[in-house]
Amino acid sequence: MLETGHDKSFIPANVFLLAVLFVMMIEAVVLGIRLQQPWVGVRLEIQGEFVAVTAVDTDSPLAATLAVGEVLSHLEFRGENILLSKPLLVLPLTLRTYADIDALLATQGQLQQAFLSGEPLTLVTQRGQRHVFTPSPHTHIQDLPGVFWWMLLANVVGLMLGVIVWAYKPNTLEANSLLMASISYFVAESVFRIAISKEFYLPPELTVTMAGIEAAGFNLFMLSLFSILCYYPHRVAPRWALPFLAAMLLLHSVNYPMRWWEVPIHSFMLPIIPFVSYATWLFYKQWQKAIGNPLSRATLLTLQLSMLLPAWLIILLHAVPVMLGGSAIIGDVATRSILVAIFAGWAVGILRFRLFDIEYWWLKSLLWIAGGSLVVVLDLVLVGIFQTSATYALGGAVLIAGFLYFPLRQWLLETLLPAERQPLLAALPAFSHAMANATSLAEFERRWRETLLQRLHPLHWEVSPAAIPHTMLSDNGMHLLIPTLDANHAYQFSGKQRASRLFNSADVKNVDALLTIARMASNASETRQQAIAEERQRIMRDLHDSLGAKLLTLTHKLTDPDGKETAKQALMTLRDTIRLSMKTSPLKLEDHLADWRAEIADRAEAAGVQLRWQQSGDIAPHLLTSKQVLEITQLLREAISNALKHAAPHTVSLQFVVQQGQLHILIGNDGKVSEPSEWKAGTGLTTLRSRTQQLGGGIQFQLRHTPRPHNRVQIRVPLQPPPQCP
Repeated sequence: MLETGHDKSFIPANVFLLAVLFVMMIEAVVLGIRLQQPWVGVRLEIQGEFVAVTAVDTDSPLAATLAVGEVLSHLEFRGENILLSKPLLVLPLTLRTYADIDALLATQGQLQQAFLSGEPLTLVTQRGQRHVFTPSPHTHIQDLPGVFWWMLLANVVGLMLGVIVWAYKPNTLEANSLLMASISYFVAESVFRIAISKEFYLPPELTVTMAGIEAAGFNLFMLSLFSILCYYPHRVAPRWALPFLAAMLLLHSVNYPMRWWEVPIHSFMLPIIPFVSYATWLFYKQWQKAIGNPLSRATLLTLQLSMLLPAWLIILLHAVPVMLGGSAIIGDVATRSILVAIFAGWAVGILRFRLFDIEYWWLKSLLWIAGGSLVVVLDLVLVGIFQTSATYALGGAVLIAGFLYFPLRQWLLETLLPAERQPLLAALPAFSHAMANATSLAEFERRWRETLLQRLHPLHWEVSPAAIPHTMLSDNGMHLLIPTLDANHAYQFSGKQRASRLFNSADVKNVDALLTIARMASNASETRQQAIAEERQRIMRDLHDSLGAKLLTLTHKLTDPDGKETAKQALMTLRDTIRLSMKTSPLKLEDHLADWRAEIADRAEAAGVQLRWQQSGDIAPHLLTSKQVLEITQLLREAISNALKHAAPHTVSLQFVVQQGQLHILIGNDGKVSEPSEWKAGTGLTTLRSRTQQLGGGIQFQLRHTPRPHNRVQIRVPLQPPPQCP
């Protein structure tokens, strides 16, 4: 149970119980009002400037005569015609002027008098068909439409999210503000449910009262969310900002029913735009404060995704078209449903639950919404401005959006959500080599730590005395706890990529995979030093069966050619390491020259490249250690990979010369050649230099012009002296 320091009545269970009682009380009022309204059993919707029938209940007094799809004209009552048109179903808050509201109230007053008279009424369609009916004086609960219950579910979800946050973080600014927002939203949307589920009318007095309650509730909802943006997670607004906003929204709420003055374009919606614009500015200020703090940044991304995106979507697709006198692109029910996402996002942001995942899906969600909005906007432009037919306009909008949006989307994803600096598969060969060269447990641990530091670039790290079984996230991804190889301690890394990002579940999986390999290599090395040859052979076989099988599986599953080649080379490196580690006596150079030629010939043939092979000098008597064979094998693979990948050559040449106790390897390629001084140093060149230095040799990169332009890599490796004859 969470200790809050307050009276026991504020424990979460009691808070939830109070919330349920509040819901039941409000729902009793809503049902009481709604069930008192007359009932006809007809569902209506706006169709252009008219009202059309979308459904007729089987027990409706009009079930036998009125057909679905009929467009209504007017209602006849005591010799008067009450016009049934678009404003009949428009909600008061979406009407542009007070004159429009008065016209709606007048029509509703006429309909109220007709429906409560108890006399038969005549419904006339646009085709002149007349339907006589007598409405039921009350609505039964089973006759309420599905949207009434759907909105109840959405409202309860929004309310309970605010209640949950407050129950576990009571009396903090952000939790109090979210609770106030959820309560005001629930009250305002309860009023909305009455209005959206009406059939023909609601009493004018009730309509005015509900509009005032909904306006006040919506303004309080906005103010509560603004207060969070002003002060959470950092204070960015001046002291007067929140009181000023509160005064303006209060004035707006009072002015709407009192009608002191009428603002241009729209009496209720126009003031919302500057408030949302200011909220966007507050988010920008919060973002500046969050530089260097990935946890705060992830929190802000949650807040942006859950509030600003829905708000701007509603403004662009609902409010703006209505304010300009057109029809909303998304309806009233859709806008209210979108608002529920605000509570979900703010609950996540305040409770900071799994915020490390937000870095990946916030931008993708934003781009998905932006893509859909772009298609809608282009469709409207083509239809409204260029007078294109609806069918061709939609196709053109999709086509234009594809050419403009998808390249931009790909660029943004690669720029703002870059992949890891080096993929795991690409790191395996160098990592395996580093582990294979360690000669003691201390050296293994040092190389393990250096690998982690190079891959994750933490802002800070330290050794924790606690032992953990596997890699884990801490503080919502702010820290990553990694076991040492001996499992007696753990490293705590803080602030991934110099505190620019949060650690995530992918980091956990990758580090655990490397940890498994490092421990296997460490155990294998220790066993080689302590156990007999049979025990060493068993450990190597286990290493081959586990890691080798995984790498072999990857070579079959991967579809990306580069990834497939990387996995294949990692597998070959593993097998060579295992095979050569079993060798204790010197190895013949001439034997391995044949192996290298066969492997390189296969790669050249697969790439469609001609191979030229030469060897000279007294090769037969010279020997290599297992370490030299492994290193030269990796040097040749890396050099050939660089040539095939970057130069697209027609011919690759290799020349092996033994001279004065040294092996000279000349690797040449034509194709896309350039000065080595212009080459961008990457993992490949660095690895070539490092391996050559470890062999005690040297390496040079040249651009030669005879007999044709080609690049050449010249490697020099000292050899063991040939064995003396007895």
